[in-house]
Amino acid sequence: MQKRFLSALLISLGIISIGYTADQTQPNNSAPAILIQEIQRGGHILYVRHGVTDHSQKDEFPPQLDDCSAQRNLSDVGREKLKKIGAMIQELEIPIGNVFSSPYCRCKETAQLVFGKYTIEPDLQFSISKNKEESIHLGEKLRAMMMAMKPGSKNDVFVGHTSNLKDGLGVWPKPEAVIVVFQKTKDKIMLKGMIEPDAWENLE
Repeated sequence: MQKRFLSALLISLGIISIGYTADQTQPNNSAPAILIQEIQRGGHILYVRHGVTDHSQKDEFPPQLDDCSAQRNLSDVGREKLKKIGAMIQELEIPIGNVFSSPYCRCKETAQLVFGKYTIEPDLQFSISKNKEESIHLGEKLRAMMMAMKPGSKNDVFVGHTSNLKDGLGVWPKPEAVIVVFQKTKDKIMLKGMIEPDAWENLE
């Protein structure tokens, strides 16, 4: 895919590039194509919400993390979307470093389909299933893990749920399969934009 064509196409896609810190609003006029180019250079943190799920299924409570049959899982449509996203990340040569996943099956499968690897991180488990104190704690743990990342030539990835990012950084990652792009500064985490799943499909 030629760079000039790709840049023009990205500008026309629904890739949000609003750019503000997770702590306080800071408008940023970077075009979506610039956002993708930055990701291609690495040095970012990606928060990936799990793929599209089968909402006829429900998570049992208390959670049974070792039993996928007791959880809400990816739908067939969700799996296909994730495979396409993974293929585009490879085609665009977006460098991927560490991939940390919630222990829920829908997140582990998302990580595997998109990135081909993952390390389970217990503190990424669904915070909305916890009491208020535990939810706040998991949000704080996510923020602390992001702050501990050392920017390099690759992008580090967290695969999780909506509520953890909301609890930790005040950001709602919607819809399912959205990729939220952050960049760590010295003492803050900058929200640079969100890439919705259909935007990746439109790159084909």
